[in-house]
Amino acid sequence: MAAKQKRRREANFLIQGSILAVASVIVRLIGIVYRIPLTNILGDGGNSAYSNAYAIYSLIWMVASFGIPTAVSKMVAERIGNKQEWNANRVFAVALLFATVVGGLAFCVLFFGAGFFAHIVYKRPEIEFALMVLAPTVWISAFMGVFRGFFQGQGTMVPTAVSQIVEQLVNAVMSVAGAWVLWNMGHKRDLLHSEDLWADSLGAAGGTVGTLSGAIAGLLVCFWLYRRYYAGRSREMEKTSRAKESYRALLTTLTLMILPITLNSAIYNISSVLDSSIFSNFADLSGMSAAVYEISWNAYEGKYHLLTHVPLAFATALSASAVPNLSRTLKTSAPSEISQKIRTAVRFAMLIAIPSCIGLAVLSKPILQLLFAGTPESNDLASSLLKTGAITVVLYSFSTITNGVLQGIGKVTEPAKNAAISLAAHLVILVLCLWLLPFGIYGVVAADIIFGLMMNIMNYVSMYRAIRFRPEIKKTFVFPAISGMVMGIGAWGVYKGLYYLSRSNSISVLFAICAAVLIYGAFLLITGGITESDLKSFPKGALLIKIAKKTHLLK
Repeated sequence: MAAKQKRRREANFLIQGSILAVASVIVRLIGIVYRIPLTNILGDGGNSAYSNAYAIYSLIWMVASFGIPTAVSKMVAERIGNKQEWNANRVFAVALLFATVVGGLAFCVLFFGAGFFAHIVYKRPEIEFALMVLAPTVWISAFMGVFRGFFQGQGTMVPTAVSQIVEQLVNAVMSVAGAWVLWNMGHKRDLLHSEDLWADSLGAAGGTVGTLSGAIAGLLVCFWLYRRYYAGRSREMEKTSRAKESYRALLTTLTLMILPITLNSAIYNISSVLDSSIFSNFADLSGMSAAVYEISWNAYEGKYHLLTHVPLAFATALSASAVPNLSRTLKTSAPSEISQKIRTAVRFAMLIAIPSCIGLAVLSKPILQLLFAGTPESNDLASSLLKTGAITVVLYSFSTITNGVLQGIGKVTEPAKNAAISLAAHLVILVLCLWLLPFGIYGVVAADIIFGLMMNIMNYVSMYRAIRFRPEIKKTFVFPAISGMVMGIGAWGVYKGLYYLSRSNSISVLFAICAAVLIYGAFLLITGGITESDLKSFPKGALLIKIAKKTHLLK
């Protein structure tokens, strides 16, 4: 009975993480799909402006709202675990107050500081309007983070998943529509006044209209789901402890918890802003032409960065699931059970990250041709960047899940400290690669690799010191790597064979990806990377076991 309950808790942890992971992957795929017409509408100049504006927005967003759902989910989960529903609701109320103040300040910084960022920091005046459009999104996202964190603390990822998908769907439609309308307006003005600014500037601003619209839609979904949830839970709350914590104490606890989480996230994101600013200044000082700069940065930020971050959705989702789960069970579960949950989370993240890394490296050029058919020069560069830096998928997945684990076990300051040290090393390598070594845009990728590598080492050391954590090396890394290499060879062979027969890149890529999934899954079972007991913890595990036995991959 105890074993069954343990497996059920582990399965629920994985199922909730998987729900959010699937939603996150859908969101990333929608993001890739709508970026295709958006890229074609804006061109290299408009895309460069859009990417630079979005990098600044992402940093402000991280500072203002990224830490909110994690901190709220942790605090709510702890109180739910202690049967204190009333205090969980007080956490929610305090978090709304926090979002109002911090989100409002972030809005002011981004809206009124748009000119400073555009003209002083980046020396790219075409990003100013885009920043002004993005400013209200930060405030809205802070409120949305409170709702999502509250639901995650209750042990369900469904509201977060639904709101994310709705947000991205609205974002996709409005981004393309806004970019098309405003780019054409700017283009007409450029022709009228013989200028070369307004198309890129207004087009980038039009692309950010979707981000704002999507955030509004996502918040409305969260509010609607909360109303339904609260109506259903009000009677059950009467049966729980009515002991109340003071709002001041809760606000202090929330703030102290958000600060290190936010600092860690801000350091992750500030690296992108610094990379963009440093590379932009390097381009100016080295005499790089505007066309070469735009092609280089669009290949890195708009293609390489975009594709390598799709597989990270799984690690991000597991991290979001791990924080409240570990917080809820930390005092009631045995250390061995907690360590096993952590091993399971890390294994699941690597089971996705390792083959994704290999697949992106092997099929980089065909995938880019499928998604961005109209920009061959940029695609060639992005393909080389992917082959060089695909390893960041593994490095960033591991650091993301270990960040969540450390936060879940109460070591919330460790990821921030580790990220700060990693950022310092990242910047040193970036400067060396740009000014002393002829690496160009490849220097940015090299700096990313160093950042991820150092984060992994220090996060692992922090986990080992805290709970003596040791991963299952063979099942976590070795077997997925062997299966992934066989998968890569098989996928490349399928692609080349089908392309020789059909001369269709689209058909060949899609069949190669399908073949890769089947080959990888089969070899994981053959090598023992996944066992029958592992499959029982998977969503639809019984069905997967049945299929594996019918195909003689399991005995």
